[in-house]
Amino acid sequence: MESSINKNSVQYLIRNPFSTLTYEEQIAIKQLGRPTPDLKGLVSKSKKANKEYTRHFHIDTYKKHTWLCGCEVEQAVFCFPCLCFGNETSWTDCGVKHLGHLSSKIKKHQNSFDHLQNEVNLKVLGYNNVDDEADKLYELEIQRHNEQIEKNRYILEKYLKCVQFCGKYNLPLKDRGDNNTMTSENKCGVFLGAVELCRDCDVSLRCYLENSTRINWTSMKIHDDLLDCIFLVARQKILSEIEMVQFISIIVDGTTHVSSTVHLVILFRYELKGKPVERFWGFLKAANGHDAGSLSQTILSEVNAILKDAPYKVVAQSYGGAAVMSKVNVGVKEMYPYAYYMHCHTHQLHVEMTQSVSGNKEVQMFFSDLSDITEFFSNSPQWVAVLDGITGDRSPRSGCNFTGTSGTLNTVYMYRSEMMRCMDIIIETSQQTSTIKQAGSIKRLLSDSVFVVWLSVFYEIMPNVLNLHDSVQITALDDSADERIPNLVQQFEKQISNVRNKVPDIIEISSNLPDIKVKRKRFGENCNNLNNHYYNNESRKQLAIDICNTLIDTTKDRLEFTKHLTAVKLFQAEKYPVYTKKFPIQLLQSTFHCYPFFDKDRLKTELDVMYFRDDFRTLSGIIPTYQYILKNNMIDTFKEVILLLRILITVPPMTTGQENSFSTLKRIKTCLGNTMVEEKLNALTMINIENKMISDDIDFNKKVINMFSERNDRCLDFKFKTK
Repeated sequence: MESSINKNSVQYLIRNPFSTLTYEEQIAIKQLGRPTPDLKGLVSKSKKANKEYTRHFHIDTYKKHTWLCGCEVEQAVFCFPCLCFGNETSWTDCGVKHLGHLSSKIKKHQNSFDHLQNEVNLKVLGYNNVDDEADKLYELEIQRHNEQIEKNRYILEKYLKCVQFCGKYNLPLKDRGDNNTMTSENKCGVFLGAVELCRDCDVSLRCYLENSTRINWTSMKIHDDLLDCIFLVARQKILSEIEMVQFISIIVDGTTHVSSTVHLVILFRYELKGKPVERFWGFLKAANGHDAGSLSQTILSEVNAILKDAPYKVVAQSYGGAAVMSKVNVGVKEMYPYAYYMHCHTHQLHVEMTQSVSGNKEVQMFFSDLSDITEFFSNSPQWVAVLDGITGDRSPRSGCNFTGTSGTLNTVYMYRSEMMRCMDIIIETSQQTSTIKQAGSIKRLLSDSVFVVWLSVFYEIMPNVLNLHDSVQITALDDSADERIPNLVQQFEKQISNVRNKVPDIIEISSNLPDIKVKRKRFGENCNNLNNHYYNNESRKQLAIDICNTLIDTTKDRLEFTKHLTAVKLFQAEKYPVYTKKFPIQLLQSTFHCYPFFDKDRLKTELDVMYFRDDFRTLSGIIPTYQYILKNNMIDTFKEVILLLRILITVPPMTTGQENSFSTLKRIKTCLGNTMVEEKLNALTMINIENKMISDDIDFNKKVINMFSERNDRCLDFKFKTK
């Protein structure tokens, strides 16, 4: 019976083609190996030259050729690989029975293509399946790994959203019970409360956290790393935007944190999709103070790293705070030739001008003392009522005004004697020690000769500064702003010059008032070592004159560049009919003088087309015009006009009334006023200020988690595997 025949025998393979067998049967035949019987009956006789030869098959022939096999039934030799995988030759059909020239027959067969192919097929039989099984196991391992990674990333994203929630609304992210973990009590702040709320609403999150022992999710390192990654990913987004745009403006200001720490903040303004955006870049620290060199180096180190080899990309720069006093713009403009220094509505003119003259210690202390008076009355309406009662008919209907520096300055100057009487009443009637001490301090201050001298000087100066500020705000919206603002500067210079001429009389009169009795030591016990530079009227007269000169110079620097207002006139639709008849060549030349990289002839022709067409005459302003060109795919048609519009959108506006005005800096200052922690201030401010940019990027959280997963020493894995 067939079952008694070995499955690797030649007879079995002839009757049962190898290809019809199951994979397991094929593997079994390979494992049994080729049949090598001793073919004693395989004999060949031949005759040559009347001489007979008898040849016998020798069993050692199997050892020489590992593919050779034999069949006792047929008494012939066969090729085992070819029997298995097919080859229509004598080595598979009936075998080789004649031993004459056997060596040459063997050599010819084993060198054939079909034989070699079949030999390879037999050798690799079974290995492919092992690889397939390994592949399946590997795929299963990857699948299980990625399922766990999906869970890990899901939990991490929940925590990330809680961090973003706190940053968005300026809520306390953490309250440290120690340096490494959050406390779990009610005082821990909003963050853990948000996590608890998510846990109560999410069954999978709750189960995961209850069973998780590998990671402490209250660790400060996790939250600090998440904030770092949020900040870096947001910066990458801003960098990608800056790479796309043609022009940017730099806006820098000195802002104060609730901890009274001064931070230098930098913003980048540019056009994006037809609208201006101001992106928060971060808080900077000048390495060597707030002098011009240190501030310039700090700002340029940031800007150069971003712009690299694009010196013509910066078209404007605006500064506030300490940067105003140090003329940082000069150093920046040396590297970026079109970075014109200009006033931005974000930096209030009267505040910046006041700061520009506060470099002297006596002047600094004067404004500090003035702010103490403002704070004292602002927090106590009852004391304001007492003062109003003393001033009586002399006080205006609105009563004494302690709103801002200027309001307090006017009130103190006009009602100084009445305020001293008010302090006496407060000292006599108040039951609070702190209030009595403050009132006594203010009374001594109001009779101090140094304070009264500067009170009198700035009482003459401040109205002119405020008038200039108000006039610029109004004029910047006027069609003739580029012509009128220089006139305002000249008028201000004349007014301050008049004050400067009156300085000796102002100081002499204020120093000889009858109720001036107390002279304070303002700089400690070593004040006599300063050669009395700040302690005599002659030096104060010169200092007051220098202050007047500084105000004039600051105003000229800040309002010197107004040519961008000239360029805006080119896009006043109500004047297009006039421009059609007589082209505004002077406006074009002024624009070209500032930005000589334009194709002047092409720009003129494009403007002519705009002025002629009725559809453009309904688009008054730079932003509507720009968006209309974008909407109708006319960028290539008006390529020079588009270039000019992008510059005008990028340049910061001088007043809040202009169409492209908004104040990111104001939002930053509000954020600083509400943020109670110093750590990760950049990241928390970025989340708050650039929340819309972050929420608009659907892959933002994914990018943050990817960056987070690349950090070392992670207890959990957050990286997917691929095949």
